[in-house]
Amino acid sequence: MTTGWYLPLLAFVILAVLECGSARRVPAGSLADHLLNLAGLAVQGIAIPAAGYLIATRVLAAHSPDLAGSLRIGCLGAFLLNFVLVDLVYYAQHRLFHRVGVLWALHQCHHASPVVSVWATSRNSLWVSFLFVYLLLNPLLGFLCDCPQGFFFSAALTASLDLWRHSRLPERFAPAWLGRALVTPAHHHLHHSLDGQGVNFGANLLLWDRCFGTAREPDGYPARYGTSNAPGPWRQFLFPW
Repeated sequence: MTTGWYLPLLAFVILAVLECGSARRVPAGSLADHLLNLAGLAVQGIAIPAAGYLIATRVLAAHSPDLAGSLRIGCLGAFLLNFVLVDLVYYAQHRLFHRVGVLWALHQCHHASPVVSVWATSRNSLWVSFLFVYLLLNPLLGFLCDCPQGFFFSAALTASLDLWRHSRLPERFAPAWLGRALVTPAHHHLHHSLDGQGVNFGANLLLWDRCFGTAREPDGYPARYGTSNAPGPWRQFLFPW
């Protein structure tokens, strides 16, 4: 369960340091925005992984011990199950968050940030964090896999790539050839722009956006981020409806 837990932490530290020294360094934001960013990092970086760990090692292990390791797909299969299949489910869920009004109210906090950076990666309303497929699926699938190490290493890599996707690093940190397969920072920043929120929904793989017609190639980084009708910061976080 703890395999690769250090990867997102290491990625966050490296990316935050690189952002500080970058020509695209993070602009100063409001105190409320900074607090929302920190709250999101605490929820998705600490509370959600801890909840997933308890679900797998306490709840599932106590009530369905015979199912542990019953999905015999090996370490590579477990890795791909997370990196590819869970990624597809996330893509579908992310589109729903943008199309269904009550779900968009929960997700809007993430898009209301006027600055997209590694610090804003986990900014979300409190409630939506507990609806993500990463909490709903990862503990169960990791518990079922005969190589949970491969599954959870992939989950840690996905979290690290999420930090990278939100970072404000220059384009040289995401060469064009990576964008043929992965969602790069430029792809995801376009998704956060004022006119790009209907495209580039994927997390790890750009494949799903290409398959379902929602891919758009970026032309550099957007000039403006955010949404036009977001409620106040703390309402976004606690009472977004």
